Amino acid sequence: MHHVGIQVADLDRSLAFYEGILGFEVITRQVRGEAYAGEIVGYPGVELHLAHLRPPNSSVVVELTEYRGVERTPVDTSTANPGTAHTCYVVDDVEAVHAALLAAGVRPVSRTIVAPDAGIAKGGKVVYVQDPDGVRVELLQPPPSQT
Repeated sequence: MHHVGIQVADLDRSLAFYEGILGFEVITRQVRGEAYAGEIVGYPGVELHLAHLRPPNSSVVVELTEYRGVERTPVDTSTANPGTAHTCYVVDDVEAVHAALLAAGVRPVSRTIVAPDAGIAKGGKVVYVQDPDGVRVELLQPPPSQT
């Protein structure tokens, strides 16, 4: 896998969340307006404002892309809707990260941090929040046996 892409309404607002609050490292930030870019994404004439980021202690790359110059319609990102997605990030202290996110005004999905009693996360802690566009972000503190 090369990267996971997330379409955003406002790149700066999303960077404030992923870089500023979650602590992702910005690897690149660029604007693509070449004809090939519009052809690839199916929007000739589009201007793509994008950033590649890396979560802490990870080799995963997240690409945030803001489409400009084309009509855009927000989608219902509710977790159960087909076609939606979520990303999951491993954290050392889910309580501390969750508290910092709530203090920063991030919208929660889960009312509380959950301690799964079955499955691969059994013995760990999990919570869902939303990024600025409603994309679900899962924070996972693995069980001690998996750290």
